[in-house]
Amino acid sequence: MATRVWLSLSLSALMTMLTGSATAQSVQSVLQTTAITMGMENLTSIQYSGTGWRGMVGQNVSPDRDWPRVELTSYTRTIDFVTMSSKEDYLRSGSTREVTNLVSGDYAWTLDAQGQPVAQPAAAELRRLEILLTPWGFIKGAMTPGADPTMVTRNEYGGRSTVISFLAFGKYRVNGTINPEGLLERVQTWVPNPVVGDMYYENVYTQYREVGGVQIPRFHQHQDYDDGANEPNVSGGDHAFGLETVSDLQANVANAALTVPSDVEGARIEPVRVESQSVGDGVWLVGGGSHHSVVIEFADHVAVIEAPLHEERSLAVIDEVYRLMPDKPIRFIVTTHHHWDHLGGLRTYVHEGATVITHESNKPYYQEVLRAGPWILEPDRFSLHPPEEWSEGYIFETVNEKYVLADGTRRVELYNVQGLAHAAGMLMAYLPSEKILVQADLLNSLAQPPNASTRALQRNLGRLNLDVETIVGIHGSPVPMSQFVELVGAGQ
Repeated sequence: MATRVWLSLSLSALMTMLTGSATAQSVQSVLQTTAITMGMENLTSIQYSGTGWRGMVGQNVSPDRDWPRVELTSYTRTIDFVTMSSKEDYLRSGSTREVTNLVSGDYAWTLDAQGQPVAQPAAAELRRLEILLTPWGFIKGAMTPGADPTMVTRNEYGGRSTVISFLAFGKYRVNGTINPEGLLERVQTWVPNPVVGDMYYENVYTQYREVGGVQIPRFHQHQDYDDGANEPNVSGGDHAFGLETVSDLQANVANAALTVPSDVEGARIEPVRVESQSVGDGVWLVGGGSHHSVVIEFADHVAVIEAPLHEERSLAVIDEVYRLMPDKPIRFIVTTHHHWDHLGGLRTYVHEGATVITHESNKPYYQEVLRAGPWILEPDRFSLHPPEEWSEGYIFETVNEKYVLADGTRRVELYNVQGLAHAAGMLMAYLPSEKILVQADLLNSLAQPPNASTRALQRNLGRLNLDVETIVGIHGSPVPMSQFVELVGAGQ
């Protein structure tokens, strides 16, 4: 794959250079010719179906491996370019429940198991952007009045290719490469990500064929990031989506525009709120939503287990820590594993002055996360006010098989979870005096039947001979050990 280059600043300068009616006319001429070549000059909506796969971004088994893939046995997307609406339906291999993601203008929602709409206001902007990343959406977006596209040419794809660029929603630089045959070969942009900053998106379009007068390609999307130094990344994550076969395409489909449900229209992005629940003397489960953190008090400091999701949530947890213990700094942040939904607040705790404790296999990856850039689209505190000392390397403590945090008042034992397929370098925490075990993703709910992760938890508790009364999860509610024993016993 071609080397990624951050183009935001350079293309901004280019826009200044390429002003004037002649240039604007040449860009519009190229766009019009491409639209004709692709059979979309009169296209207002489109629906295409097929099979493919979806990469589980941020969920690789180890940092150096690609995003794991889930096969899609069916996939259908309907786009209305007039209203900027999209309906995406797909069925994962081995599942009977279809996933439906929708957006119309400023409103986004999904459907629950009963087919009822569930508002997702935070997803609206990205889903609208995804429309512009399709072959037809890019051309239409660049031709929209006020888009003010720019154009350069270069040798690529075996000839002279044209790169057209415009700014979407006043925020996202979107570049499209038109190959010598007049077909859109690649669309690239960058989106904010709480772990790695401005994350690279690339849609590659190949093997075009005509269906009903419209050219449709094979879809292949990459999502990854660079460290900005042209050095090899620790992260192997890359391949995010592929539509390998197209069984049907319809142009100008009826009822492509979506009606926004009233409950979705009224939904707003709510500020993050967390609540603390005492699970032991000086031990709190700080929750509020899908992910939790565990706060542990020591004589003169605090340790926090897990930094999930994003900075806003981490700042809320930090505020709660200082409400509970106003005179004790957060000295340690313990991360159970490297998955992005559990790592989005890491930089926030490092900015706060916390030392990171993780499995030794994760350290190179976490160092890369701290160096990742740029952070232009949604800068965090770490990028705006970089800590002076972090590069010295002493902010890390690593675990091989066992690590102990103790100060005479409290003892916390950290163990490597062996024999786990979910994630390499997974840690769990044990408080022997309180008989509390803290874990992530191994046991989320007693309502779920035993699986490979619960079996791994069972084996490791036996291997380590830990005397546990309560299992506290990063997901879900605390579970008595007796109920966990019943669960895994019933599944034998």
